[in-house]
Amino acid sequence: MKKENLLLITLTMLISLTSISQTVTTVSEESPDDGIALDSNGNVYLSEFSAGRILKYDTAGEMTVFIEGLTSCNGIAFDSNDNLFVCDYFGQAIVKFDSDGNQLASYPVTGNASGIIKDFDSDDMIFCTYDENSIYRLAIDGTITEIASGGDLNGPVGLAMGDDGSLYAGNLNDAKIYRVSSSGALEFIAQIVPGDGGSFLGFITYAQGSLWGTMLDSHEIYSINPNGIDDITHFAGSAEGSMDGDISVATFSFPSGILFNSAGDRMYITDSGTQNLRIISGIPLSTKDYDLAKNDFFVSPNPTSTILNVRLPSTLNGAYSVRIMDSLGKVVFYHKNITGSTNVDSRMELDISSFNNGLYFIEAYNGRSTFTKKLIKL
Repeated sequence: MKKENLLLITLTMLISLTSISQTVTTVSEESPDDGIALDSNGNVYLSEFSAGRILKYDTAGEMTVFIEGLTSCNGIAFDSNDNLFVCDYFGQAIVKFDSDGNQLASYPVTGNASGIIKDFDSDDMIFCTYDENSIYRLAIDGTITEIASGGDLNGPVGLAMGDDGSLYAGNLNDAKIYRVSSSGALEFIAQIVPGDGGSFLGFITYAQGSLWGTMLDSHEIYSINPNGIDDITHFAGSAEGSMDGDISVATFSFPSGILFNSAGDRMYITDSGTQNLRIISGIPLSTKDYDLAKNDFFVSPNPTSTILNVRLPSTLNGAYSVRIMDSLGKVVFYHKNITGSTNVDSRMELDISSFNNGLYFIEAYNGRSTFTKKLIKL
């Protein structure tokens, strides 16, 4: 392999989300249009607001009606025992069902329950009310206590839980997203303002170190850096439509619910305009690094079949080298005399499409420190 075809060194500060092999498909049975939840077996559950139903899209690809008879189903979430909690918006209640769809309890709430999520380290459920601009905790014993209310909350619907237990809330009315502390304080993260003037945020979710949100009236999906301020990246969508195919051309119609599978490489979207389930598959893992320590050595996506982005440790002042070795220790790529800086992150983009599939090790070193990552070539 010619080195000039393998290595393109950049000094940019950002790695954009790649669209390689990301494909949008439509599941058009029944009429999902709102919240999404996954059980422990990977089955997808979808709320149908106007019909007051919950649909189940199982791992075999079959869509069935799971629960019906509610007033209006909005946000939904499972606890660790696969009990499903449903926000019955106009019914002003949180309704609990077992894994067979049998109702276990109904908890009356003040206002219209909109979004819900399981607590980070317990089976308490966190929910919000749209019209009351409030966030509450529903304890296992049924006790409801207020977490946050008023202030910057403006029609909260979306809730997300970070890997560290941080709670995030998204306002439908002004598309602002906040981190919610245990005391109820709100820390501003971002406001999504699409170029065409769309303003209504649907649901939010957390995956791959990022927040993700749907913009209803701009028909788009965005990723948000939870460790920055207004650090937002357009991910998918453009004009209103229902086109499937490569993510670069696929279109959406008032996307609302959003959730990833457990692996983080598949996204589920409810299109409220067409009342379809949309699936985005082939999303590369760890496509963007956020707020990493300066001595971190970062590679993405991993696994990959073609392009590999490498963030080199910026604390290595002076020249350092990068090499890739196969599982037997044979060096298949080597580049030296790359100048590092404590102020500028050096980025490398490698085309490894000609590598054989398998396990590799990528290493950066400068004679004093060595950084190594495992790499899977697909």
